Amino acid sequence: MASIRQLLSSYSFLGLIRYLRMRLMGKELMVGGSCRNCGSCCRKINLEGQNGWLRKREDFFKIAADYPEYNRFQFTGKDEQGFLQFSCSWLTKEGLCKEHSKRLDLCRNFPDKSLHFCGGALPPTCGYMLQEVRPFEKYLNDEINK
Repeated sequence: MASIRQLLSSYSFLGLIRYLRMRLMGKELMVGGSCRNCGSCCRKINLEGQNGWLRKREDFFKIAADYPEYNRFQFTGKDEQGFLQFSCSWLTKEGLCKEHSKRLDLCRNFPDKSLHFCGGALPPTCGYMLQEVRPFEKYLNDEINK
């Protein structure tokens, strides 16, 4: 298991508590639902660097120097956890990506489960949901072991 210091670089304090509680309860995180094309996820974006979620603008500039495609993100402030927040300049007024076929992996993979552990939440208009569930195989193993 990773050290508390390593976990806190990627997780918020609240996220660390969520992670530890889930492990103790034998639960996993499941993503359900589907995209409603509301664009909310493109207006409040947290970005992750090599050392966890970005907290300093200088860290963003380092990433953007190595990955110029990240220049589409504009700094908008910080969230309650102290993580930098960005908005995507590719978002249209209709809430759609103007270059949908060229979107980044972080956009293709939204919502990533790590959102739950950095203390974040899905936008209220989002069609996705994150649920803590006990995997079926654990129920199955319980029954087998009876």
